[in-house]
Order: sequence, then C-alpha cells, then structure tokens
Amino acid sequence: MSQKNYIKQVQKRQRIKRTTLVIGIDIGRAFHAVAYMDKEGNILGKYPRVYNSREGFDFFTKVTEQIKRKHGMKEVLMALEPTGHYWRNIAYFAKEKGYDVQFIRTTSVKNQRELDDSSSAKTDIRDALTLANLTREGKYIDTVIEDGIWRQLRTVVKVREKIRKYNISAKNTLQAALDDYFPELRKIFWAVSTKGIWAILERCPFPEDVLKVDVSELREIIGKASRRRKLAAQKAIKLHEAAKESIGIKEIGPSDRYRVKMCLQEVKRTEGLVKEAEKKIKGLLKQIEYTEYLLSIPG
Repeated sequence: MSQKNYIKQVQKRQRIKRTTLVIGIDIGRAFHAVAYMDKEGNILGKYPRVYNSREGFDFFTKVTEQIKRKHGMKEVLMALEPTGHYWRNIAYFAKEKGYDVQFIRTTSVKNQRELDDSSSAKTDIRDALTLANLTREGKYIDTVIEDGIWRQLRTVVKVREKIRKYNISAKNTLQAALDDYFPELRKIFWAVSTKGIWAILERCPFPEDVLKVDVSELREIIGKASRRRKLAAQKAIKLHEAAKESIGIKEIGPSDRYRVKMCLQEVKRTEGLVKEAEKKIKGLLKQIEYTEYLLSIPG
C-alpha cells in the first residue's frame, strides 16, 4: 500500500468514534445479512436474514436504533459491496434515515475473508462481519450516494448506454441483411443510419426494385431525405448502376422483404430512443449550475 493510501485509511479510521455504530451488510436478492460492531470490533448483533421488503427494512431500522440506544451510539456507519443492483433499495433507505453509507471493494472482502481463517468459502453472515471489520479499519471507499438531480442524470445516462448497445446491434443486423441482398450500398451510403439510405430502403430496398425506378425519381427520394441534396444526383446514378451489377442474392421472396423491413424499423426505433435519452440528459444538465457553459463548448 502506498503512503498516500495508508494515510487516507488512517484518516478514515480516525473518523470512527466510540459513539459510532458500524454496520456491515452482505447484499442478497431476497434478504440481506447484517452485522453490528463497535469501534473496537466487538460484535453487537448478527442478523442473517433481513428481508428486502418494507417489513424487513422497518425491522432493520428498529434493531439499529435499539442497539444505538443500548450502547450509547450516536452515528451509524454502514458499508456494503455494490455488486448487482439489489443494494440500491437498502442503501437509499439507510441514507434517508441519516446513516452514512459507504462501499467496499469485492477484492477487499475476499482478501480479508482468506486472512481471517484461511478459507475462501462464503457465508452471508460471515461476509457481513467481514464488511463491518473492514469498515472500522477504514478500508472503505469514500462514497457519494447520488440523489435528486444527480441520481436522475446517472439513471438516464445508464439507460442511454444500454439503448446505444441495442442501436449498434440493430445497425449491424441491418448491415448484415444488406450485405446479403445489396452489398454495393456500402460504397454509396456511408452508414445505415443515414436518412438517405432509410428513404431508399423504404421505397426500393432491393436491386430489382431500384431498377424499376427512374434515376430522376431516385434523386428526388434521396434529396428529400438527405441534408446534402447536391450529392443526391450523384448517388442516384451510382445506385442505379450498382443495382444493375449487384452480386446480391437474386431470388427475393416475402421473407427477405420482411427481414429488411424489420431490421430497418429496429434501427429507426433505437436511433429515436437514443436521441430521446440525449434530449433528457441535456434537459437535466440545464438544471445544474455551470453546465450551460460546458454545453456551449463545441464537440
């Protein structure tokens, strides 16, 4: 451990007073294991099943307050591993109660467990005790549990990242379909997310469809959809020529048309969701001081 990290750990340990109740919580889906300790490491209570429900949370509050009164405690320092998502409810609940909630790294728990009795076997209450021990030793991460506008922003950003993954997958799926039926489109349109290619795929998605349309009409279709209308004539000519020489699958049936249609719809749907999420992010950012200056920076 570096000297800087050691000093930080000592400072964290010094924050814990004799009046601080230390709680370690091992998170589970249906229930959590909870262990209570004082500054010296004396076990003040062990509860292997605190259910992830209103009744369970009320029980947790009742026991915590009882132990505080019994031992003359004033503050609560609670720590947990933020793995999965089941920690959020009890963490925010504890924060609302005025408890100090901190995180502990999974690697720290595993290493401490092995040091305790040379076994890496996991039990819920044992891990709760380990978490409490690590906390009183100052081996927790200084944590800010976001609330209000910050939690809203974090939530929307996570949603956007998930949607972007769906969008990338949808575009790859559409590109794979076009590689089967009309591979030459890659050289004419730079991406499957452009408005120009969407317009073409809606009107004439296959080479045989393109050949049934005049170059002037193709130019009109691309021009109306695209921002760069000056290139529409060029693209229309290239598209018509590519359709004549296409090496794509020739025998096109209803299932092929359905495939392209569904792929295109999914790309458009996910593109719209990404834009919607980004709009919400900008709206939230405008509610935060100074972000208007950050948003004004190009790029």
